[in-house]
Amino acid sequence: MTGFAVGLLLGAGAPVTEAAGIAAELARRDWQDSPGLVYAAGGGGRAEVFAAHGCASLPCRRPLDPDTRFHAGSVAKTMTAYAVLRLAAEGRLELDHTLDQYLAVPEDWPAITLRQLLDHTSGLRDYWTLASLAGKASADLRTQAEALALVRRQHRLNFPPGSQFLYSNTGYLLLAEIVERSSGQPLATWLEQQVFTRLGMHDSLVQDEPLMIIPGLAAAYRRDAEGEVVPDPLFSGVTGSGNLVTTVADLLRWGEYLLGAEINGQALLELMAAAPELPDRSPVAYGLGIGIGQHRGRPSFHHGGANAGYRAHLMLLPEESLVVAVLTNAGWLRAETIAAGVADMALGSEAGPPDQALAPDEAEIFREHAGLYRLDNGALVSLRLVDTRPVLQIMGSAHLLENLGDNRYGLAGGEVTLSADHRRRRATLTLRLGDTVLSGQRQQPARVSAAKLRRISGDYCSPELAACWKLQANGDGLALEIPGQAPVRLAALRTDLYLEWDTADLVIRLHRDRRGRVRGFDVTVERVWQLDFERAR
Repeated sequence: MTGFAVGLLLGAGAPVTEAAGIAAELARRDWQDSPGLVYAAGGGGRAEVFAAHGCASLPCRRPLDPDTRFHAGSVAKTMTAYAVLRLAAEGRLELDHTLDQYLAVPEDWPAITLRQLLDHTSGLRDYWTLASLAGKASADLRTQAEALALVRRQHRLNFPPGSQFLYSNTGYLLLAEIVERSSGQPLATWLEQQVFTRLGMHDSLVQDEPLMIIPGLAAAYRRDAEGEVVPDPLFSGVTGSGNLVTTVADLLRWGEYLLGAEINGQALLELMAAAPELPDRSPVAYGLGIGIGQHRGRPSFHHGGANAGYRAHLMLLPEESLVVAVLTNAGWLRAETIAAGVADMALGSEAGPPDQALAPDEAEIFREHAGLYRLDNGALVSLRLVDTRPVLQIMGSAHLLENLGDNRYGLAGGEVTLSADHRRRRATLTLRLGDTVLSGQRQQPARVSAAKLRRISGDYCSPELAACWKLQANGDGLALEIPGQAPVRLAALRTDLYLEWDTADLVIRLHRDRRGRVRGFDVTVERVWQLDFERAR
């Protein structure tokens, strides 16, 4: 199974989807007794844009304001990368040295460089995904030591280091340890002294203890399956990949520093913008701790963050010296889209990106092509409508498509073309990403007898997760039970391949012994590939 990293994760409920007029749209919403967001933009002598909507906690004891602290999730990676680049400039580490020169790692891991940790080409399985597969919820206590122990139990990588790009929090978890070994200080202390104090970011810190009491921190929320707003807290002491606590004002200071700073005479952003060159020449829109892109034809740098019910986005437009920061405690809001709209507002632009919603007749045509497709390289993709918007889902990541007409749809860096025979029975999807062209046919679930499903049913355990799952025959498919999570319904693509049919988020491939008995399986999700389970009974 081959995975793809694509950028836009869909929010639940009724999220903001267009950047045009975003301030007016947010202002029109009813934020009474609701979590919300704070956003700001400034720099380059431009008057600062600022707004706050909603409550810091429910019931609404206090509204969100400029001083409210939030978890900023993976925006922390920009700071971890900065620490590594600074220490490299001081001669305390080398980006092209291998990981085992700094830390004890499993003997069966191949050589991985620090640069590959930074640019997500290490192949290491993602820690947060592994923890979820082991049954941990976002509200469970997490420590750095437990996270490292889970990572070091992994005996297989997703792919050989340097061969592909796949976003992985594990690399930054390990980089936090390397910063401590190289500087003699925990990452939290190094950032406190070298960044927060020096830049006047007095409301920022790195939470390195799960139960740390943080004054002024907004409580986080999500929507459950019934649409009700429920608490979604974070109790984590895992550093490097996240756990940055900050305010929008402090994020603006950090962004302005990134725009103007130099390391040994070279612009910091130029150093961070060094995207990896992959063997197949696939373009990568990520450098060393920062995303690389464009906003309305202008170069942009950015990083998002998502953990528990917190969402964040930091956006830099160097040509305009503009910094945009968005922080929210409502997990269904899309901070990235809001940041784009705030940038437009700060730049005086009223034009928004195309509305991806399809007209009723267009939606009906698209719906005829919806379903699960298997591409030439074995990758499974799902095509579906979400609130009248066309979505391509690849290994857990959802990408909004722009209708180009004639059954052609645009997505970042590529295009999707749909075709079908005259009876609409045989549908084909063609995906173009850069120079790569992949095609595939729409799939139908395979029929598996009840007797065969019962023989698959049982308990399966993963030594790498130190956790067990249960497969149970359920109608014409299987129910997968992961500790602490709702059962997941699986359908068969073929006799020994089962998956979540609507999204293809999770794929299980059965392993059999010489007598044909199921002895285990491997599971592939977006950021963890071919994780082995052995049959317990």
